[in-house]
Amino acid sequence: MTLFLASVRDTAEAEMAIGAGADIIDLKDPGHGALGALAPDTIAACVRRIAARAPVSATIGDLPLDGEAVRTAVLATAALGVDYVKLGLFPGGDAERSLDLLATEAAQIRLIVVLFADALPDFDAIALAARIGAHGVMFDTMGKDAGSLPDHMSFMALAEYIASAKAEGLVVGLAGSLKAQHVASLVALAPDLLGFRGALCQCGDRSRDLDPVRLAAIRALIPERPHILNQPNLANLAPQSLC
Repeated sequence: MTLFLASVRDTAEAEMAIGAGADIIDLKDPGHGALGALAPDTIAACVRRIAARAPVSATIGDLPLDGEAVRTAVLATAALGVDYVKLGLFPGGDAERSLDLLATEAAQIRLIVVLFADALPDFDAIALAARIGAHGVMFDTMGKDAGSLPDHMSFMALAEYIASAKAEGLVVGLAGSLKAQHVASLVALAPDLLGFRGALCQCGDRSRDLDPVRLAAIRALIPERPHILNQPNLANLAPQSLC
């Protein structure tokens, strides 16, 4: 079963995403990069507002991979009460050392290692994530104006990465400027989750507010978990462009 992850930037958007049936609420500031971090107070407020109605993930921001600084940011984010902490493997720095320093805590904090299709590391990050006890990996894009995930990775390559991650016992997600037309093909690859931001926003602009019609349209494209199948059918709601 593939879950629907919606990235939000405040409590109001979190409430809207839950109302639309998002399976995972991802806390992120789209105005501060690929994995822009929200302020700690905002993350804590969102966790309180969501009140365990859905799992919550949060990013540590677009940080250079500088060992102890990354570890400190991961632990601080986890302490705010989120269920998953997302760490992006940005170019530069020492990614392998930064991950190794998290080996003691990785399993307890449910670390999600984010790999960028347009800037993949030169080592086997899936194997390393598994070795340190990370919970999963997510494939995303770093340059949000340079195309969607399928523009950087073929469906065959994505299928191979998904199989490799699952073989290591990792949860695997796909994101990266995904659009409605990508959903059917990506769901067929059986990732554990698909993540969205821009496709859920007004005019498809990730920096704008969430659009309830777009949220409903994406939700309708991803088969729902059994316990929410009794909710109203959203399949007849199509995106309505206001742009």
